[in-house]
Amino acid sequence: MGGPQEVLQSPYQVSSESSPCFPHTIRASPHQLTLGIEIFANAVWRRSKAKLMGGLAHKHSDPPTDLPQRRSFPPEIVEMIIAHLKYDTATLKSCAATCFTWYRIAVPHVHRTLMLREWTSSKFGNQPSNPLLSSFKYGLLPFVEQLDFRGTFAPGHWDVPAVFDSRNMRYFRAMVNLQELKIGDLDFSKFPVGLGKYLGHFAPTLRSVALSWPKGTRRQLLDFFRLFPKLEDVEILCYDPKRSVSEPLDNQLVPISGGLRGRLTLNMFNEVGLLEDIAVAFGGMRFTSMDLRGTRRVMRFVLNACAHTLEILRIYPQDVFDPVSSRTHEFNLSSNTALRSIEVPDSSLIYSTEFLSTITSPVFSEIVVIFPESGASCTWETLARVMHSLYEIRGFSVVFCLEGSETSRAEGQRELTVETEKAVAAGLYDFLPHPPLVFFRAIANRIRQYSG
Repeated sequence: MGGPQEVLQSPYQVSSESSPCFPHTIRASPHQLTLGIEIFANAVWRRSKAKLMGGLAHKHSDPPTDLPQRRSFPPEIVEMIIAHLKYDTATLKSCAATCFTWYRIAVPHVHRTLMLREWTSSKFGNQPSNPLLSSFKYGLLPFVEQLDFRGTFAPGHWDVPAVFDSRNMRYFRAMVNLQELKIGDLDFSKFPVGLGKYLGHFAPTLRSVALSWPKGTRRQLLDFFRLFPKLEDVEILCYDPKRSVSEPLDNQLVPISGGLRGRLTLNMFNEVGLLEDIAVAFGGMRFTSMDLRGTRRVMRFVLNACAHTLEILRIYPQDVFDPVSSRTHEFNLSSNTALRSIEVPDSSLIYSTEFLSTITSPVFSEIVVIFPESGASCTWETLARVMHSLYEIRGFSVVFCLEGSETSRAEGQRELTVETEKAVAAGLYDFLPHPPLVFFRAIANRIRQYSG
């Protein structure tokens, strides 16, 4: 009879094909995964107990001259379990509390995100509740990959400059692997000398920046983005420009990189001039993915700028088709030769027919309908409406996706599957010349989530 390693290796097969959610596609049922975790926990407990009892039995004996070779759990099994629990922080923390081996495995994933919120100068300091202090004390800051300065709806409750004092800067310098930076309610007027002295040390590793409700001039925002030459992903939510008459326009910007190549997310943003400056500063825009909402004035610019690189576009038909006046705004995707997928949130489905009719010479191959993580808003009647909207489309696949945490997506997918079966039973696809391919895809990695 084989050991735990032989038992665990047989039910699981790790595929070399990549998955949108995980670096490897794991072919394992929930029952097999649960069984594997239980066997793993039992094996660790038996080994720990044996070592403890052996140590007590030989407490007064001479130390052994030949120490047994230290055993470790098969790395492929560890990788498989972590892949399933990577986005389920609560379960991962519970596993990390069982033994030190699990803790060492899980700690980089458990402490990946650090969130700072609702701090004023009176609250910030060497207090036990200070997450920077506690993380620094236990050596966890090097594991932080995502730093989130979360603002509040009540003005004046978050004093950003108070965070970056000389006493606390050592904590930020300890984050040597930071890749994502999110800042809410950033007022550049509070930083007369800029943010370079506070955030510039993140430049070697930072790849993503998200600003929510920033307040400042075009030049201030541009100088902020230029701090990070390796930037790939940009998100700007509700930009409130403070225009200055004396603000100089720099027409001789020297590109600091070979172009922005990640994901662009714009929400309630219509400053074409700022986007033009960013494009010049970074040597062009080559985004492969976009999420555009409330950006009617800048939509044409960003689509043209990324005509040969854009692959995935999330669009809100309300920005293209006006149901009140029945007017269709300019929306031509014929020049976007690399586009392969359009994502439409389910809240926009009432405009889907009119929206699809506005697409000129479509070159994409799939339309992705995004549902909330619970899947509760999707009924088979909703699916029928989507299918009818796509009646005239030829050669497309329809993808139904669920967003949110791993647990909520799994529950929502079950609900959506049931509704799809009802739609099939009701003869939903009978009227179509060739039924579109309907399948489910988890998109946690492809659609970056800027939420706590």
